[in-house]
Amino acid sequence: MDSLSTALYDYLENKFQKEEFSGSVLVTKNNEKIFSAGVGLANREHLIKCTPETKFRIGSITKQFTSMAIMMLLEQRFLNERDKLIKFFPNYIFGESVTIHHLLTHTSGIPNITQLQDFNKLMTEFTPLNLTTELIMKLPLDFQPGSQFRYSNSGYLLLAQLIQVVTGQTYAEFLTKNIFCPLLMNSTGSDNYREIISQRASGYEMDNTRGFVNSAFIDMSIATGGGDLLSTTEDLYKWDRSLYFNKLVTSDGMQRLFTDYGFGYGYGWFIKDELINKRPSKSVFHGGGIVGFKNKITRYLDDQVSIIVLNNLSTTDVDDISNNITNLIYQKS
Repeated sequence: MDSLSTALYDYLENKFQKEEFSGSVLVTKNNEKIFSAGVGLANREHLIKCTPETKFRIGSITKQFTSMAIMMLLEQRFLNERDKLIKFFPNYIFGESVTIHHLLTHTSGIPNITQLQDFNKLMTEFTPLNLTTELIMKLPLDFQPGSQFRYSNSGYLLLAQLIQVVTGQTYAEFLTKNIFCPLLMNSTGSDNYREIISQRASGYEMDNTRGFVNSAFIDMSIATGGGDLLSTTEDLYKWDRSLYFNKLVTSDGMQRLFTDYGFGYGYGWFIKDELINKRPSKSVFHGGGIVGFKNKITRYLDDQVSIIVLNNLSTTDVDDISNNITNLIYQKS
């Protein structure tokens, strides 16, 4: 290994020994992999190690696939971001006020799905997307659409249902046919506990008396469109490359995805202008925390550097790990 790879591996191994990380990391520069490794355990009961092929729940990183699907439908003229939801959900009481743009940017005022009555019960059983969206659309708005930013998974569940209404395909079918298959992302898809999924990581939480325990059960149907996918660092590398080369939408579509619409958020991505090595650099990023997993993908667009961190410990500080990896990359380059 070169000095950067050695430094990155030693850092991650040290984090694992301290029980502060367990997962897979992939780093790219100029569209080429410069580091890819698994560190820690994908399954603690069977002592199965993490590898670049280990499949992790990616949580809210799912949102960038939902926003890409919407952008594809926008470019194909099936939708317009200014469309009001009444057009697709005629019984929605706030359908004249909320637009697709509001959903994409977390400015709709629709409360987070966790505010649903009996949410803790819902998350443990199969909940069809159409039922979940019906329950969400009964919630009163927290604020006037467009006036504030408040992160809400609910908007992305509605976008997933919108994809189904417009295309006649399920959310999973549309993503598989139009994104995963064309990009050869064969290890990415909806996480379903009923299915036998090879190389799927188990998720872990910390118990104050017992240490790490198996994470609480969740039926991932409750997170469709907002956090239900699983993937690998190797598949997300294919995804990352596709974004640099505009493989799915035009350069104009990519620019719209990565535009800050006033609250540091684009369509499915946080947007930030920062200083790296005293030079201005635009980053787009998103975390993904869901029962037993904490993940993050960060892309420094000006330098074409990407950092993908997937991890199966709910206690991991992925922001700190991503920042430290960034510092190591720029110190060694």
